[in-house]
Amino acid sequence: MCPVFHASLMLMRGAKPKVISEALGHSSVAFTMDVYSHIIDGMQQDAMALLDEVMPAGVARKNNANLAPTFQN
Repeated sequence: MCPVFHASLMLMRGAKPKVISEALGHSSVAFTMDVYSHIIDGMQQDAMALLDEVMPAGVARKNNANLAPTFQN
């Protein structure tokens, strides 16, 4: 299987980045995420939704932080 396709599918299905990094033989999880995380629309929103689920009552929810990926040229 093509590594790009493999990593993309695994990320979309919620596999842990460490597992993907090891499967692809990358030297670091950071490299894997730098290369592949941009393909996952909504990844940041999903993470915030998970955080909202575990926040104690009375803590502000629906953080308005801009978590969209930024690209440097």
